[in-house]
Amino acid sequence: MAQSAFEIEIDEVTLAAARRGDLRACEAIYRQFERPAFTAAVRVLRCRDLAQDATQEAFITAFKRIKQFRGDSPFWGWLRMVVINHAISMLRRRPSAEIVPFEDYRASEPGDQDNIGRAMDLEGALGQLSDEDRSIVWLHDVEGYKHHEIAGMFGMTESFSKTRLARARQRLRDLLEPQQPNAGVVNALAWE
Repeated sequence: MAQSAFEIEIDEVTLAAARRGDLRACEAIYRQFERPAFTAAVRVLRCRDLAQDATQEAFITAFKRIKQFRGDSPFWGWLRMVVINHAISMLRRRPSAEIVPFEDYRASEPGDQDNIGRAMDLEGALGQLSDEDRSIVWLHDVEGYKHHEIAGMFGMTESFSKTRLARARQRLRDLLEPQQPNAGVVNALAWE
């Protein structure tokens, strides 16, 4: 599993200053975590505008509650949880009307077109999953959350997370693997 973009270390001096309400320290933290926070929110919400709102709300909450951070785990993990919780909360409040996201896919290097194509295929397949399933895939497979943590975020059981992840992965495989038009005929002939 790749390292999360959230894994940014904050020095104790900056963190202590932010706990005292120092606006420059809060701004420094915001600037370091703005991009990974937005990325996590957009992955859950699939809408840049909503993700921007969720990110802003998450930072406001984080700075209001920064004194509650005990330091038992890295600061980035605590902040990531605040962002994800805000995104999931916004996901639940979102109207059921489908929001069509705009994704800009351009190859940065010559020869990267194949990778861009695969990214577009995966993005399209993820877009066909339900909001919850897509969020669970992202939280587990990309962000590295455990099933009990995901279940807690959704207010469900651990088996809910495991089942939804398994079904979502199978749906992604079905969407991404090329369908063989005569597969049924071949399988029927194999049994004769």
